[in-house]
Amino acid sequence: MAELVAPCPPGGPLSAGTCGALRDLLLAMAGLSPTLYVGGLSAVLSWTTRLRRRGLADARAARDWYLLAALVGLPVAPLLAFTLLSALR
Repeated sequence: MAELVAPCPPGGPLSAGTCGALRDLLLAMAGLSPTLYVGGLSAVLSWTTRLRRRGLADARAARDWYLLAALVGLPVAPLLAFTLLSALR
């Protein structure tokens, strides 16, 4: 959090442009990453619930898929948020 309130160095970060633009990107990523993570977990939960209802999976398989999605989603959500926000800049 200290990085977001620290003054910009002269010249700013080279690859991201000005410090103001970088701060805006980081704040947008901080808001979009959890949204993507929760959305992905909700989609997996919905999918496994439908599989269980149709008799194609049991509770253990549903839990395993949910845990796999949770572990894979942790590093993927911030990367996807950065990619989306960078593309929209």
